[in-house]
Amino acid sequence: MGRTVEFTLHEFENEAIVAFIDLLGTRKFYKSQLPTSEQAMEIYRTLVGEFDIKFSEHFPQNEFKEKFNIHIFGDSIVISPRMKIADIVRRLVDFLLEYQASLLLNFKTKSRAIVTMNSFFSLKINRASKESILDSPYTNISMCGGMGVIVDEIIKGLPVGVYITKRILDDLGSEQKKRVIPVRLEEDLFFIKQENELGFACHLLPRETLDILSRNPNASRKSIVNTLEASCSDKEILNKVLPLILIHLGKENEIIRSKSRS
Repeated sequence: MGRTVEFTLHEFENEAIVAFIDLLGTRKFYKSQLPTSEQAMEIYRTLVGEFDIKFSEHFPQNEFKEKFNIHIFGDSIVISPRMKIADIVRRLVDFLLEYQASLLLNFKTKSRAIVTMNSFFSLKINRASKESILDSPYTNISMCGGMGVIVDEIIKGLPVGVYITKRILDDLGSEQKKRVIPVRLEEDLFFIKQENELGFACHLLPRETLDILSRNPNASRKSIVNTLEASCSDKEILNKVLPLILIHLGKENEIIRSKSRS
């Protein structure tokens, strides 16, 4: 008897809404002295556990169990609705902003996220014959593709944040549109600020910066940056978080992609 595989394929030509979430700093994290078991549990708590909690807060069970293709692999998550959902771009952006803020504030985990519209496919194995390696309980398949998941080049070099492409900018909510920030020299890409801008930023600031702002709410950009640089010895981390902080403090009005594109 030959090998047989039964699968379900969902495919969309150029009009799939795709949200992509990528954790930052995992390579350095895996090179740390932390035991592998603890590394695994930390990734589970952030990439799976917190995602599960936040996603279910934004989408009811009848939606998230039936209406989405969701793929979790490596240090990334891909989300794409498999059928029409009202206000999906607005709702996905609200979820991404809250999920990202929770990762940053509660787990000190940095991430980038983007919502795009492009081609996408998702393949789910339903059953495989016993002769197939696909029948093994230890074979895990998370298969998705299309232009909607090729976003590495789009988000490389960008600081922590939630981004959206121009094609679906008009699908944001009216209040969200007020928080859209351009990315310098890039007409197709935009950054979206958190709703509580100042409150969010203050939760990220060290005591020295908060002291400066309490004495002088209009403190200069330079004085804020100086205290942040003095409090953070890891320049790579600072470069990814600093633009996020300055944008939410009103000290920057555009996002600039890093030349290192990391």
